[in-house]
Amino acid sequence: MKNILILLFTFISLNMYSQVEMGFAVAHDVENDISKLGLGTSYKLFPKVSLGLGVMITPFEIDNDYEIMYNVKYNLGRLNVVGGFMKEMNPKMDSEPYFGIDYKLFKNRKLKVFYNQSDMMKTIGIKTPILEFSKKRD
Repeated sequence: MKNILILLFTFISLNMYSQVEMGFAVAHDVENDISKLGLGTSYKLFPKVSLGLGVMITPFEIDNDYEIMYNVKYNLGRLNVVGGFMKEMNPKMDSEPYFGIDYKLFKNRKLKVFYNQSDMMKTIGIKTPILEFSKKRD
């Protein structure tokens, strides 16, 4: 835990575009017919590039499966292009690449619709930030 806090502090303090956001997502895997809930965080490295980490769980299923997703986002206005790796918490599964897009529905609101795809999943959902920490600009 100490190492994670040091790493986050270093990223936030050294970057002039620093912005951290935490969000909540509701999604449905259309390929496997599974509903998911998720939490995610993203850290803006540059004005158009951010790193992200997300956890999606399947609370309505019997096995309570979950997955961890690491990604990089590139901002194209109201559209973000996402690429990353997903790791399911199944001992037999390795991490696999995925890609996705998310689209900001309203210009003055943070609500986004997203689509992620990999060999194992095709997920569509809605996400919204719940906490946002950003550096004040002069």
